[in-house]
Amino acid sequence: MKKILYILAAAAMLAACNDGFLDKKPLDKLSEEAVFNSDALAESYINAIYTVLPDPFTEGNIGCISDEGFFRYGGTSTRYIADGSMTPSSIIPQDEGGPAHNTRTTFLNIWNRAYEYIYRLNYFLRYVEEKGSAMTEEGKNRLTGEAYFLRAWAYTNLIERYGGVVLVDKPFDDLGAEFTNTRANFDDCVTFINEDLDKAYDLLPEKNATSLGRVHKDCVLALRSRLTLIVASPLFNDPSFPDGGIFRGAYSKDKWEDAFKAAKAICDRADVDGAYTLDDTYDGFWRDENSPEIIWGKYFVQSSGQPHKAQLLYSLMDFGGGGWESFNPTQAMWLDYEMKNGKKIFEEGSGYDPKRPFKNRDPRFEECIIYPTKIYKWTDKDGGLNETELQLYLLYENTELADFDKGKPEPSTSKKASDQIHITNTGGSGLTKWYMPDRYISESLIGNVVYPWFRLGEMYLNLAEAAYMTGKEDVCREYLTKVRARVGMPPITDAGAALWDEVVNERRIELAFEAFRYFDTRRWKIATTYENVPFAGMRTCLLQKGSKTDTIYRCVQPANLVNKERNYYWTNTKESDAYISSNNGRNVAYLVNYVWKGKTYAVDYGEACLTISPTQKWFPNSGRNNYPEAGNLTCTNTPGIENPADYPNYLMPIPQTEIDKTKKVIEQNPGYVY
Repeated sequence: MKKILYILAAAAMLAACNDGFLDKKPLDKLSEEAVFNSDALAESYINAIYTVLPDPFTEGNIGCISDEGFFRYGGTSTRYIADGSMTPSSIIPQDEGGPAHNTRTTFLNIWNRAYEYIYRLNYFLRYVEEKGSAMTEEGKNRLTGEAYFLRAWAYTNLIERYGGVVLVDKPFDDLGAEFTNTRANFDDCVTFINEDLDKAYDLLPEKNATSLGRVHKDCVLALRSRLTLIVASPLFNDPSFPDGGIFRGAYSKDKWEDAFKAAKAICDRADVDGAYTLDDTYDGFWRDENSPEIIWGKYFVQSSGQPHKAQLLYSLMDFGGGGWESFNPTQAMWLDYEMKNGKKIFEEGSGYDPKRPFKNRDPRFEECIIYPTKIYKWTDKDGGLNETELQLYLLYENTELADFDKGKPEPSTSKKASDQIHITNTGGSGLTKWYMPDRYISESLIGNVVYPWFRLGEMYLNLAEAAYMTGKEDVCREYLTKVRARVGMPPITDAGAALWDEVVNERRIELAFEAFRYFDTRRWKIATTYENVPFAGMRTCLLQKGSKTDTIYRCVQPANLVNKERNYYWTNTKESDAYISSNNGRNVAYLVNYVWKGKTYAVDYGEACLTISPTQKWFPNSGRNNYPEAGNLTCTNTPGIENPADYPNYLMPIPQTEIDKTKKVIEQNPGYVY
């Protein structure tokens, strides 16, 4: 087996970028001659830059800012973004003088981090290419290829978040004392990234000629697939703005053909060359470091002293983590998991039973979501493997159902979960994707083995989307079906707009909780719809009479007990046109209907728990757009500017400190006030 590259504490070589990317930092105590003329030292230098994008295994996981989930304790990390109050100042970390949490959501605001690492990559490239190096030819070529790839990786993640950015291709000390660089046009940034990818591809080794965790030629193909999909999408490729500029590219239908060709190139490495296959099981790509599906991943060893790494799975820590919790999947996320027969729960013939809402769902639901009464395994501090029912319900002691019918108040979910009886979660569900039941986790003990930056499942979905947008519906259906077949879901047979609904929904389900949804809803320009679905939790009442040893009635029980349960689902629309909620002084009109494959469904949302976080979700409503939407959630939209992409939250704000340092030479993104 290949030697595994574990990219862990090497990042400590890089000093914290407290003062922004304009500041220059020398190499540590080793001279550049020593570092850049030694294969081993130069490799260590490049290893540290692999963390230019941190993995999303943190408390403030980016899914908590999308319609996938919420983080109850994310006041300084996720909720201020989710509730629409993000500003150029609010995203600045505390250690840089701002209010944002230092170690959460670093996956999203990467401006300073990325430029600090780009500076170090440029420093390496200048030395090797201009001064020459005594490294071996193999070492120099490989590490130079890695440097070009990592710079392309950094810039791809920058433009996905910010649009056109400042292009820097040499150490900043070569550019003079006064900063004069402006943001480049979006298309110029794309050209720059593609040039780096071309250079990287020429220099990098094949997949089997390098260590696990290091980049290789296939990583270039995978990144180009993701890049071209971003570039072709409506946020950056809008026919209403044909000339392009900083915030978007010049419109061209050919960009979708580029995306198709790029996706096919990496998919052919699997389908033609046999280099990759979908894992036999859906959980294989996060539980098996040798999964045949992973193209490039970040690998971990289980060791202590790594705070904030395992906190994504707080609710599974010590069976509840003392009341702390991190990622709660939303009810809106639950809604989009189909039944095993391929129908949504509200479609005729779906077989959905509201009294047994977790039965016969897409198998990926079972792999990703913990729900009341689900049996799962967990490892305790002593290494013992336990099997238990997750206590995701509210317990009412000495209570009968009739007491609630008479108006007995329900327990409050506004307090910390550890202060209540048998409540380990305030949303009614939990996350099991990424969970390793045979590995104990704590605040400082990581339980994961790998995070796949690129995997074949994503590439198949990239190809399906690009195929749809270029009129190749047969290819689209083929690759959607490939992904679904792995878990036994039925093939896709739809066409036209109904097929597009499946494209969007399949990305939502297959790539759930993998840091895609936040960006997908933005690049499709549909965030104003989907992210105005409120955070909503499910309350499943567990009724208990007498002592704790007496009979307990709960949901998903035999028929003779069904009438003694009470399930709470979704947001309460009743017979009104919309659910109205006050959000930071704003009256926000939420979800009414669900449009799926051309039909409108009035979903019965029941009575949901809407007090699960201090602030409800809100994405600035800016009107409709002409891009095909899947599962169109009909909302009441307030009048707004013509183009949704010009409203805040579609692009990240550039940190105000960077705007100030350059005396506004760097232009802020649309919708944000200087």
